[in-house]
Amino acid sequence: MASAADTARLASIRQRHADASRDWQLGRGGTELHAVIVANTSHVQIAELAPDCGYLDRDFLLHAHEDIAFLLRLLKRASEKVRSLSPPEDPRVIERRHAKRQRQEMELHTDWARDCGIKCNDRLFRRFLVERYQLPDVADAERIAVSVRNILRVQSRGELNTDPAARRRWIDFRSDFEAWKTHT
Repeated sequence: MASAADTARLASIRQRHADASRDWQLGRGGTELHAVIVANTSHVQIAELAPDCGYLDRDFLLHAHEDIAFLLRLLKRASEKVRSLSPPEDPRVIERRHAKRQRQEMELHTDWARDCGIKCNDRLFRRFLVERYQLPDVADAERIAVSVRNILRVQSRGELNTDPAARRRWIDFRSDFEAWKTHT
């Protein structure tokens, strides 16, 4: 079982990996590292390698993103296997834990509208919207805001702070996102 610090560090690694540019390659001169920063665009230079950077380090840097993706997939499969071998948990225990987590979240957060706004700017959250809700375009911040308001059935994000039903919908929506995130 991982410690809380290990779990937090793994979550940070996953987040950095998801947010990082992809498809790394060497430039023509062999000293520039290029990557795709925005999906469906061409490669741009992200780093200039020093002349003393040997081929082993260059190869390590070039494959870092895909190597981390591979390791995260292996870790996910191993975790799923361990979970599949564990006896199922009592549904009442799960429900109590879920209720406790929701109560804690209600106490911790007071500005749910701000929380929603922050999530709307999260690249992984946008990917969740595309995969789960088939949003056609997540590049436009206003379109994302409108889509999330429609999903939550609110006129403005401010209702998340004033309407308990809207707040519960947002907390459930966030929980769905967090569950989705752990399985990607």
